[in-house]
Amino acid sequence: MSRNVYFPGVIAGLALCGVTVTVQAQDSIKVMQARVYEGPFRPIQQTSGGVGMRGSQRVFGQIKIATRESNDRAKVTLMINTSLNQTEILNWSVNPGRCGSGSVPFMPVAQFQGIEMSTNGRGELDIPEMQLSIPPNSSTVHVNVYRGGTGLESVIACANLKLNDK
Repeated sequence: MSRNVYFPGVIAGLALCGVTVTVQAQDSIKVMQARVYEGPFRPIQQTSGGVGMRGSQRVFGQIKIATRESNDRAKVTLMINTSLNQTEILNWSVNPGRCGSGSVPFMPVAQFQGIEMSTNGRGELDIPEMQLSIPPNSSTVHVNVYRGGTGLESVIACANLKLNDK
């Protein structure tokens, strides 16, 4: 890359001669690789009222998390549809491993912005920048969505995320 660089002391003397000083410069800007994790939500069976009875919510949706290796910030886009027909706030978390692994989230569940569900069962998040650090060596990551608690027994949906380096 070449650019014109002016040196005040030198320019004064050379300006009379009509000379422009050109300096070759190498910019050492390291382009940081974006890491994009994305995947679809699937329902998780939950225990219902009777002993041994298990039921499943109707759940579908998508999540995309874009992070940079250079900082602990991420852009999150999340959409989820459920068979829930009441307004409520659902919790969610980003965890290492695959769905059902019971792994500890990368940060406490309380630090994730809640998903506000509408009476039609739809919830969305579009967070341009949130604090979230996913270690660069994490190739297997999943997202849990919780209802009525933050333990594995409260997970109503999960998404195994695929890593797409952009």
